[in-house]
Amino acid sequence: MSRSGDGHARGPGPSIPSTRDLRARDEEAEEDTRAAREQYVEDIRHERRLDRRLQKERLEELVPRAEAGTRERQLEKKREKAESNRIFAGSKEAADVDLRDADVMGDEDSLAELKRMQRENERKKNEREIRKEESLRARRAEREAKLAGMKEKEERTMAMLKEIAKARFGKNEV
Repeated sequence: MSRSGDGHARGPGPSIPSTRDLRARDEEAEEDTRAAREQYVEDIRHERRLDRRLQKERLEELVPRAEAGTRERQLEKKREKAESNRIFAGSKEAADVDLRDADVMGDEDSLAELKRMQRENERKKNEREIRKEESLRARRAEREAKLAGMKEKEERTMAMLKEIAKARFGKNEV
């Protein structure tokens, strides 16, 4: 077997990934997930901004506002505030809420959802175990490679010392 620069013996077939390889893979996956989440959030914000702008323009077309700073605008604001307060107060008075029996007691869909969540948790647990096993396997392979290198170095040292002993004391005494 030939040795590469990193001290690992290379043979045919796939090799065990090193901890560095596993860490790089995990960091890349985390970075991709974070970037996708940020892009998703930014897209939603942009869509909401456009929607609010469009709604505001339509409202202005239907009911134009009075000029800012005028007495008419101040009265409009006062009426809007009063209407908002009335709506809020009215929502507190109507506290009766009709609940479905399925919401209170649960239904078949909630059981299916619970089972789906359990399967998802089991899948995540299995993935964690697989990652842990990969990490342990990579550390074991690195440790074995390091041990093999140390044994090889010790064998070379012993061979050199035997040669020195043969040269100094002769062949028949060693």
